[in-house]
Amino acid sequence: MFGLRGLHPDLEVSGFDTSFAEIAPRLASRGHHVTMYCRSSAHSPARRIARAQGIELIYLPSPGGKNLSAVTSTLLAVLHALATRRFDVLFFVNVGMGHHCALARLSGRPVVLNVDGLDWKRGKWGPIARAYFYSAALSAVRFCSRLVTDAEAMRSFYREHFRCDSEMIAYGADVEQSEHPELIADFSVEPDGYYLIVARLVPENSLEEMLEGFRRSRSTRPLIVVGGETYEDAFHARLHSMARSDSRITLVGHVSDQSILKELWCNCHAYLHGHSMGGTNPSLLRAMGYGRCTIALDTVFNREVLADTGQFFSGCDDLAALIDECESAPEVGEALAARARERVLEHYTWEGITDQYERLFCAVTARGDEEPGR
Repeated sequence: MFGLRGLHPDLEVSGFDTSFAEIAPRLASRGHHVTMYCRSSAHSPARRIARAQGIELIYLPSPGGKNLSAVTSTLLAVLHALATRRFDVLFFVNVGMGHHCALARLSGRPVVLNVDGLDWKRGKWGPIARAYFYSAALSAVRFCSRLVTDAEAMRSFYREHFRCDSEMIAYGADVEQSEHPELIADFSVEPDGYYLIVARLVPENSLEEMLEGFRRSRSTRPLIVVGGETYEDAFHARLHSMARSDSRITLVGHVSDQSILKELWCNCHAYLHGHSMGGTNPSLLRAMGYGRCTIALDTVFNREVLADTGQFFSGCDDLAALIDECESAPEVGEALAARARERVLEHYTWEGITDQYERLFCAVTARGDEEPGR
């Protein structure tokens, strides 16, 4: 596995890291030899162990800072693999690794890539980075033995724009209840007494729209916004200004402790989800699995995941109206949350997602290094 920070990194954890920390150990427990390449900078020296949960862990440098570390560390990992190993399948995450996949073809073994989202459309990237991501997508389509998309809508996008089919495999979630509600006390909130947003503070996650929609609502509950910011710009300045103008809104920054994050999800009155890019979003699935009413931005991806188990907004006034409805008719949200749990159990369990990856890896291994894009 290439392109991940590793298994349970100390620092920032992505959706990919969280997901394959569930999938990789399950594959190992089924008798597969799983090797995961890790970024050494994401793990303290004491935690750079060679094996965990049945997975071989290889740590390599990741120079280049936040924006380039994934590219440089994965390049080193591919070179290491080509020089020292012979894997049955080389699996990559993130469409930005498309050029790395082309290099990995020199192994003569199947190369599989989970493309994730449409990174060349993300507002946080400049024109050079966007051009790189798009060229990487073209490279992935041309050279990978098989692509994985995490939503049917994303699969359709690749068919339409790149004339390339893919295997649709979503992410998973756990269905759990709150176990330690006292952990949310540090945020000055009580169970069922607040709204929650969990998202990277980037423009495409609709933070400004959601904060403005909440400001227009009549709710007396506070809004907790969980998400880190790694740079300062006008966008982040506007978010802080909006929070300062409404005492109900609190930006708490990044929360690394997953037990605390779980309790924030499990105990919120409703979860607001504004992600506009990409396919199946792990944060959305977690909210569903924890049994929370979800109000999501109206996109084809969010509708695919939630189906009839959530509510959708397309602007600030829509969101304000839905929040007011959530206040006046809480039983509606409770019914939706119960159906969301059922939907996770039916479509998004980790065992089921692991089954799909296992079948895919076994299939491409049986066929050998087939023609790219098939």
